[in-house]
Amino acid sequence: MMSLQKMVRVTPVFLILLLVYSARADMDRGKVKEGIEAYEQEQWDESLQHFQDALLDDPENPIGHYNVAQALYKNRKYEEALKSYEKSLGTQDIAMREKVYYNLGNTQYQLNNYQEAIQNYIKALDLDPHDQDAKHNLELVRAKLKEMAQKQPMQNQQQQQQQQQQQQKQQSGAEQQQDQQNQQQSDQDEQGQEENQTQKQAQQAEKEPLQQEKSAQPQEKQKELSKEEAERILQALKSEEKENQKLRQVQRAPGRIPVEKDW
Repeated sequence: MMSLQKMVRVTPVFLILLLVYSARADMDRGKVKEGIEAYEQEQWDESLQHFQDALLDDPENPIGHYNVAQALYKNRKYEEALKSYEKSLGTQDIAMREKVYYNLGNTQYQLNNYQEAIQNYIKALDLDPHDQDAKHNLELVRAKLKEMAQKQPMQNQQQQQQQQQQQQKQQSGAEQQQDQQNQQQSDQDEQGQEENQTQKQAQQAEKEPLQQEKSAQPQEKQKELSKEEAERILQALKSEEKENQKLRQVQRAPGRIPVEKDW
């Protein structure tokens, strides 16, 4: 694709023409001449300074604003150049107005204002239908807009795909985060269950001695009943022994005892 070249390459003849115009104006010819010389040597900052100094002598001079706009454009200060070009439209010279519209088109192009660039190229061609540079740039910008219009659906589709991929990534990340949270909760639940089980076992261990003591109480009662029963049996035995003694005493009552004779 060809580039916009007329604004980038302003011929010395055109600048000399501006110098002639400035001779009939109130601007200092010496300052204008120094600005043109610096411009030809591509000393854009110095050229701008000289043109601005010359414009101080006649602030409303359209030629002075045009020269300043040329230097600003070279310094890539397109917004400022745009304002200076618009001020130079006050000229009554048709040829110069055609150049201003052409350069306004170039400046708008640099600012990516393609519709505005097209309008200015058309105005330039209205004043000079034979301006081949204006025709070329007009066709170039129209082709660029057409190309952009054709690419727009594809760009929109790509943008939608990127948004979908981004949403999927976010959703996947959210799911992963949820899985991690669930896993952490599960681990915490398992840990809590283990702690509860340990606590229950500890409580059970504390209860076991009490249970053993409680189970021992009936055994002690059984031992006490055995002693009582033993005492009763002992008492019964003593009573029985007394009865037996009485019976033995009865059996031993005095009677005749045969005496053996010793013959």
